Amino acid sequence: MFWEYRLVLLRGLAFNAYVFLAAAAVALSVGLIAALLRINRAWPFRWIGTLHVEVFRNAPDYIMVVWVHFVLPLLLGAAIGRRIEFHPFVSAVIALGFVYSGYFAETFRAGIQSIPLGHIEAGRSCGMSEFLILRRVVLPQVVRRMLPEAINQFVSLFKATTIVSLIAVPDLMYQVSMVIQQEMKPLPLYTSAALTYFAVIYVVAGLVRLLSERWRNRIYA
Repeated sequence: MFWEYRLVLLRGLAFNAYVFLAAAAVALSVGLIAALLRINRAWPFRWIGTLHVEVFRNAPDYIMVVWVHFVLPLLLGAAIGRRIEFHPFVSAVIALGFVYSGYFAETFRAGIQSIPLGHIEAGRSCGMSEFLILRRVVLPQVVRRMLPEAINQFVSLFKATTIVSLIAVPDLMYQVSMVIQQEMKPLPLYTSAALTYFAVIYVVAGLVRLLSERWRNRIYA
């Protein structure tokens, strides 16, 4: 049954990948900004960064996906006086991206604070700006140190994409549900979907871990 509808279901799996890649980009970008706010010397910025982390890290994925898709457009529409609707794909990316930005913010913060202060002072003594020190000295070391934890978070993010069918994103689970309505055979289809997710996550995560470990073990001048 699963093989018979393989083309439709593979298109659904591709949507999972699209949501994952877009949400990961949002999570990394927003998470880095939140981490920099959390370590800022000015308390208002630290407060904003901490609030972001606590709100989104403790928000359930399910609730955020539904809230962003159905409630946020109503609030924005009321604020500007016009009707707004989010495409399901956009809602899924925003919700999952911001939820996991809370986790990545803490990972970035821990990595940044683990960098020896002497490395930063050495950059300042060479006349480097704060932004250049962040880009050339701090972040390359942070990325190498945070990779193991980041891979676990990426795996969790990909698994979270399985709930985007709640708002009609045509992912694998959504396509499986459509086929089940036609064939009325949930056992083989749901089981095959679960095995597909397991195989994809196991293989991709294993390859990424292998490549990242080889890269982290390299010695740079």
